[in-house]
Amino acid sequence: MYDSDLADIEEIGWDRFVVDAWTQIFVGYQSLTGIRVLGRRWSDLLQAGLGCPPEIADELVRAEVILPQDRDLMSIRDPGRLLTAMDEVLADMGADLADLPEIRPADRDRMLASHHDLRAFLRANFPDADPGGSGADT
Repeated sequence: MYDSDLADIEEIGWDRFVVDAWTQIFVGYQSLTGIRVLGRRWSDLLQAGLGCPPEIADELVRAEVILPQDRDLMSIRDPGRLLTAMDEVLADMGADLADLPEIRPADRDRMLASHHDLRAFLRANFPDADPGGSGADT
């Protein structure tokens, strides 16, 4: 699903790519973009942000974005609550990443460290997220 070329990411820089990808995901939820497009954006974020292989990124996206019926981020209109809900999705992806049996231990440790760094970076760059929010808006 990777929409971005690695050379492009190197050219603009990891931090710029991550901010752009996160912003595209946010705007996608706000504009009711289709779930497949959102899935591709999430997959891009994981692949570039974590150094995650496409198959693993796609599996995480399927588990936490495509399949969950109890998670409706498209209905959230408050920007802070949406950012909080997106962070919760990313947190759940990290928990899933820790449990995937097909990942070698060294790769798992590297990706989990990258996951931690990615979440910290996003929280620092998107401070409007409400860390105490429920992530749901009706």
